[in-house]
This record gives sequence, structure tokens and C-alpha cells, in this order.
Amino acid sequence: MLFRLMLIAGFFLLLPGSLSAQQNSSVSEAQKLISKQSLKNTMVSLTDPLLKGRESGTEEIKRGLEVIADAFYDAGVRMRGESYLYGFWYWKGNERALGINAIGIIPADSSIVSPKTLVLGAHYDGLGVLGGRVYPGADNNASGVAALIEVGKALAAMAAEGKHPKCNICLVAFDAKQLECLGSSRFLSEQTADISSISLMINLDQIGTTLAPPKEAETGELLPKNYLLFLGIDNADDSVKKCFVESNSADEPIVLDFTCYGNKKVHDMLYEMGDQVSFRDAGIPAIVITSGVHKYTNKASDDIKTINFNALTERCKFIFRAVCKISGMAE
Repeated sequence: MLFRLMLIAGFFLLLPGSLSAQQNSSVSEAQKLISKQSLKNTMVSLTDPLLKGRESGTEEIKRGLEVIADAFYDAGVRMRGESYLYGFWYWKGNERALGINAIGIIPADSSIVSPKTLVLGAHYDGLGVLGGRVYPGADNNASGVAALIEVGKALAAMAAEGKHPKCNICLVAFDAKQLECLGSSRFLSEQTADISSISLMINLDQIGTTLAPPKEAETGELLPKNYLLFLGIDNADDSVKKCFVESNSADEPIVLDFTCYGNKKVHDMLYEMGDQVSFRDAGIPAIVITSGVHKYTNKASDDIKTINFNALTERCKFIFRAVCKISGMAE
């Protein structure tokens, strides 16, 4: 509670216009910190009915923000400046509303002059209450936020043991994605980010289910394995795709689909629907990692029962390994 009060006090200073135990340093050991139970605990908290669907600008969404900030603190993720919380004002109808991004940092090796920045993000706001029904937003996007926290926890443990990345890793939980991606656009425009230093953005958006698998190329049969879809991979340097491929586990391989079911029209449509667009429009290569749109997406039935926690846990470990490789932390 004391930390939360400190956060709130520090947070208002940053408003625009006002307002553990020793860990092993190796990637293989650090990824063991990524826990299915921890993922589940985070998602239970974020989908609690008391949060009423995490609609941006409401009092209820601040409970979700507490979950994220407390998790960053417990993991040893550094604050960016004096707080994790960065606020921005926007108009919601005829009233001024407050949006809040949560930002944590895994700093680059201190020997590197003018390091680049890798942004790993996920939006934490949801649809709220529509027609008297709460939209829990479990897959969309409590799953991405839970993954962001787990990956951040493992990255912080690596850094604590002296395995620093060669670029800054900026972990961002974006608010107001449902409002034309205001949180990510304000992140880029209101001096909470040095745009010129950002070399890549990876967005985690709806990655918790196994309900929309790609098809096997030759037979056309649905693959029963774990999988992930990558949107916008061609925006990034070829080495980024190579890092993803090389980070796949031989023991628990994940099917990596870089073509969005081989359908460019679907790929382009889905790509335009998330916070990655703010970065793309700013000239920054931006990738989306997702498990796809399914029958529960943007419905009141998108609750925690839609989540495959075994698959999500392995996906988080894979993303952690890939971020380590892309950032030079694994070298």
C-alpha cells in the first residue's frame, strides 16, 4: 500500500500541464521465472468484475494500473524517471479524461554510448461495460499485459545479474488503445520517448488462445500445435525475423506464421488495428505478435476461460528468448 501511495504521489508530478532473491543470469535459467500461475494470477486480477472491463478514463481501470505498476516494482524493472506512471489528458465526449501509460525500463549496458531502444508494449484498456454487460477483455488484452509482465520479470532478473542488453528495453502498458490508440500516440508525442532512439517496437496484442491456428501448408489441415502470428515482420530488418526463428525451442516448438494465414488482405486489415500503427506512422519498424482473432474477440464472453495457459506460458518464454537475442542480452 505504501508503494502504491508513493506511485500516485510521484505520478501527479509527471502529469502534462499538472497533473529479490539472487537469480541466475543465463537465458535458460531466467526463463524459468516465467510462471503459468503468475500469468493466471495477473489475468484474474485484470479481468476482475470490479474493474468493469477496464474502460479508459474510468476509476475502475486504475485498479488494473496498480496491478501492472506493482508487478514492475516487484520484478525490479526500473522506473523511467521518478515514476512508472505517465498521464495524458484527452477529451471523452464533452469531459476531459485522464489516460495513464505504465512505463518500465531495462537499461542498456552502461558502456554503450547513445544506445538504441526496443519497445515491448501491450495495451491494458478494454471495452468496459456495453449494454449493461461487462466485457472482461481476457484475451484482448489482459493476455498481452500478463505476457509483458512475465517477460519483463525475466529480463530484469538477467539485468540484475549483469547481463545487460545492448539497447534500452522499454516496457509499456498502453492506455486508450480502444480510443484510436491515444496512449501509444501520446507516448511518442509527449516526451516520454526519444523517438529517434527507438529501433523497433514489438506489440503483444491478444496472445492467449489457441482458437485461430494457421493451416499446415501442404495439407491445409489445422495445426494442433502451439502457434503465433507475426504481423508487420517485413517492416523490420531481416535479422529480427532470424532472431525469432532461432529463438524457437527444439523441445517445445511453436509454429511461427509470418504470413497471417497466407492472406495479405487479412494481414493488412489486422495490422491497422493496434498500437503498432502509432509507431509505424512515426517511421519506426513495428511488429505485432498475436494468436489471432476468434469468436470471442470483443465480446462479453472473452473471459479467462478462453485462455490456454500452457500455450501462453511457452509463448512468453519464446518472446523472452527472442527479446534477449534481438537486444544482444543473450550474447
